[in-house]
Amino acid sequence: MFANNIKNLIRRFSRDQAGNYAMMFALAAPALFGSVAIAVENASLQQSRVQLQNALDIAALATGKQLAVTTDEAALKIYAKDFFEANLNTDLDKSKILFNFQFVSAPNSGKRIRLTADYDYPVTMKILGLNEILLDIKSEVTAGNRTIEVALVIDNSGSMDTNTGGSKKTRLANAKEAATALTSQLFALGNISNKPDPVKIAVVPFGHSVNVGSDKRGEPWMDMNGWSSIHHENIAWDATTKRGDKWPNLTTISSGYQGSPNGNEELPTTPAGPGGTPGVVSVDWLTRWTLFDSLDTAWDGCVEMRPWPFNTTDGEPNANNGDTLFVPMFAPDEPDEDISNNEDNDYTNNYLYDYRRVYNNPDGLTDKTNNKYYLKKNIPNQGNNYGNFTRQNWRQDWAMKYNSLSKNSKYGDYRSRDIGNYGPNLGCTTDPITPLATSALTANTAIDNMDAGGYTNVQAGIAWGWRVLSPGEPFIQGRNYTAKENDKYIIVLTDGNNTYPGQNTYNYSEYTSWGYEKSGRVYEGTTGNQTEVGAMNQHTAQTCANLKTIIDGDNEPAYKIFTIAYDVSNGSSVKELLYNCASDKAGGGKYYYDVSGDALADALRAIGNEISDLRISQ
Repeated sequence: MFANNIKNLIRRFSRDQAGNYAMMFALAAPALFGSVAIAVENASLQQSRVQLQNALDIAALATGKQLAVTTDEAALKIYAKDFFEANLNTDLDKSKILFNFQFVSAPNSGKRIRLTADYDYPVTMKILGLNEILLDIKSEVTAGNRTIEVALVIDNSGSMDTNTGGSKKTRLANAKEAATALTSQLFALGNISNKPDPVKIAVVPFGHSVNVGSDKRGEPWMDMNGWSSIHHENIAWDATTKRGDKWPNLTTISSGYQGSPNGNEELPTTPAGPGGTPGVVSVDWLTRWTLFDSLDTAWDGCVEMRPWPFNTTDGEPNANNGDTLFVPMFAPDEPDEDISNNEDNDYTNNYLYDYRRVYNNPDGLTDKTNNKYYLKKNIPNQGNNYGNFTRQNWRQDWAMKYNSLSKNSKYGDYRSRDIGNYGPNLGCTTDPITPLATSALTANTAIDNMDAGGYTNVQAGIAWGWRVLSPGEPFIQGRNYTAKENDKYIIVLTDGNNTYPGQNTYNYSEYTSWGYEKSGRVYEGTTGNQTEVGAMNQHTAQTCANLKTIIDGDNEPAYKIFTIAYDVSNGSSVKELLYNCASDKAGGGKYYYDVSGDALADALRAIGNEISDLRISQ
């Protein structure tokens, strides 16, 4: 501004022909030209200041990002100085710059990175008798001012056991390595924070179902009393004589079933719920838990999809609405094969004999002294309980066949094999969720324990990634949405489409987290004439949309969703699904990655850098 005024004044003097102005200009010229020299010098000085400030700001931000790699102060100082000097203008004399790096503790916030540059600016016009002017430049970033909560939602389906990128390593092995590196990268961010538990990471392995942990039996958010509308699918407690014995002393009430043993007969036993005595039967709710206990088999921890619309939400479980509760997966014993010409032969989960409970023991004795039940197949005049589709369904649903005798009897060679691909825990193929952890060891142990098996249900993974980060039940480790300076991230990795395994039987499918296809539950809440997979895709998209509606205490979307399509072929529907699910970046684009082979490690490293960037404020 000053220089412009001088220039305008000089132009006025040069244009004016009057003698007085000319004389005045001649007398004032030395002072005027001195002012012009000062203005020019000042402009050069300010340009140097701007160049130094820009280079220092860039170096401070870059060093803040580097905290995701190391927190070693000496290494960071070298990194910051190199970055600073690489961005300096070439006309600045680097030998006259004194660079300094330090961590500064900030009250009620994370540590700050402070960079300073003292520069002896060389004065070119010695009008004022100065040889140098000291420029003192400073730049700070607050690197630990935000806390983070991350859910690693990783596909553990059978296809993840496929080798990738022409190597001998499987997709899951690559995913484990990359995820472990990411957790180390993220936990390093917490080393410079003065906030409690600045980094929390949860691990959510998913196949067609998600395992919440067998220790969650008895939790108030589990359906312990059979009140959900889906709890009694495939269980006929009130079987007729034609279909088999009904449960003794059965009581049907509006919210479920209750029953008790008949006299002293040896019947399946069940605890009376949390705090009950195992093996002691009282009048109790008849549920899937009853059948697990009847078989003397532990529930592995997997749950079915909640009925629509609760499958797409994080609505808290409430006993006043049974459909908000979580129902344990219980895969029925499917009918024996080839009993008659009318039988299907495609059943894959036949783990018990289909039989009718009678007092007669297999040796023909009728002694009822011990009042014990025995099994016997094809008892004359009692009905064989086999035949057409309807009767197959009756045999499958008959509750009284679930007992330890049918599981371990010497009179048959069937055994219940509870390894995730057979028996009542069919489809429960993943390790349990690891809730938000505050140590890399806990998270990395969970990652290392992952195994591949089963089918794919991307929605189940996303929904439980949401539930481990939200503040309410079933998992409560997540901070409240009103918490300031807290960010929640969901990272979803899958190698393929949603799947729904078909079966050429009366069930129309294998048993899954959606139950059997014959129930039609997967189609509820969808539009159009969908296939099972198309319906699953709609549910997945709706879950992502619901996630994005939540706003946090900083008036921003509460969740940032990163999605990774790993080794997914072009044209696969899951690519579009993941792209649309991913959150938008601030500058446009998506937090979406489409990678193959070893590029997965780079993708997860880039995600770590993105999270690190989002924690830095200048």
